[in-house]
Amino acid sequence: MIIVSLQSEVPAYEQIKAQIKAQILSGVLTADEPLTSMRQLARDLRVSVITTTRAYGDLEAEGLIYTVQGRGCFVKGNAELVRGQYLRSVDDSLKTAAEKGKAAGLSLLELTSKLEEVFYGQRD
Repeated sequence: MIIVSLQSEVPAYEQIKAQIKAQILSGVLTADEPLTSMRQLARDLRVSVITTTRAYGDLEAEGLIYTVQGRGCFVKGNAELVRGQYLRSVDDSLKTAAEKGKAAGLSLLELTSKLEEVFYGQRD
């Protein structure tokens, strides 16, 4: 189930990509599982095929899905590998944020508060 808000500041293709990515990384979508066709997803969400094509193209470029000509798009079997890469990137980013926060004199509570703001989208 994918939901797109056309009133959001986030482009529709980014919303689609983020939701599919989350489903893959959480295991809801599994290796070699077919995705809804781009045309069908565009109809279901009432967006253009260009929008769904962009989302699927980005997911393929990130290594999360693959395309079989004439058959459609499928989930790649490397979700755990990609998830591991994301977690390492998160660790690196949090380490950098902690170091910069300490240098700026922030307490752990202040740094945690800033992370929550970013996580929940309450910050510019």
